[in-house]
Amino acid sequence: MTEPTTEEPQETEEAESTIEDTQEPENVEAAEKIIPQAEETTAPKAQEQSEKAAAPVMVIQLQGQNQAQALGGMIEYNTYFGNCDQRLSISASQGSEPVSLYYYLDSAARVSDESKSEEQLSDLWQPAEQATGQEVSLGQEGAYVLYVKAEATDGQTSYARTDGIVIDATAPAITGIDNGGTYPEGTRFGVTDVNLASVLMNEQPAAPSQTDGMYQVTAAEYSTSCVIRAKDKAGNETVYSITVEKKSVEDDTNVISKTGDYSLKAGTAYRLGDGKWTLEGDSTVYCGGSTFYVRGDGSYHFTQSKK
Repeated sequence: MTEPTTEEPQETEEAESTIEDTQEPENVEAAEKIIPQAEETTAPKAQEQSEKAAAPVMVIQLQGQNQAQALGGMIEYNTYFGNCDQRLSISASQGSEPVSLYYYLDSAARVSDESKSEEQLSDLWQPAEQATGQEVSLGQEGAYVLYVKAEATDGQTSYARTDGIVIDATAPAITGIDNGGTYPEGTRFGVTDVNLASVLMNEQPAAPSQTDGMYQVTAAEYSTSCVIRAKDKAGNETVYSITVEKKSVEDDTNVISKTGDYSLKAGTAYRLGDGKWTLEGDSTVYCGGSTFYVRGDGSYHFTQSKK
């Protein structure tokens, strides 16, 4: 009779593998590498980086008004003075930081109406004696543009300029006639002023001839007086008062002097003689002394009435 035999159970590879997985790793240093390390955090240092200061601010004062504007562009001439004693006050600031101030007064501004550039100004700057309230005098007649530069200690630079400023202390000149003189109606005269604003004749706007720029003497209605008033943009004014000799009806070929037919041309000024007038085909009654034009060349019949 054979005796039964017993065999001890064999551990499977899976079991061995499980056991091996639970064992501590032989390389301790490698194990340490897979343990997450806490990240180092650094609190920002107070005021480590301060904000950069703004660029210098500039002010150009003229009679209480700030005239400063950006460099570049076209220069406009809208400011006129009849008084030569004009001063500009310039200032620059950047908080409490010191600022260096420079300026250039262009006294030949009207040679070009375009602002000067930073490059054109680079060799023209004059240092200001003070950064606040530095005065620049215009001094005499002419057209000016003031340029200003401010440099801060941190290297920032600002630029500014004014528009055109014109000093004109000379009144317009009236030529060809004398104040207080007597002249025939239609006498030609001239008005000269580089900054001329207006010419009035008997308080009415007067227009110069488009061909030669001359004006013609005209008497006030029902009067022999003529007041000529010429004014420039700076407010300077010249006033002439003259006496006008009206042409007699007999001497003036463009006067309708009596009842009859007249051959008239378009574009020519005609004047009616004394009395009341009617024109054939027109029911209007015209007063003597008035000036008129016809629309077309032709023959026109006028009737004079003394009443």
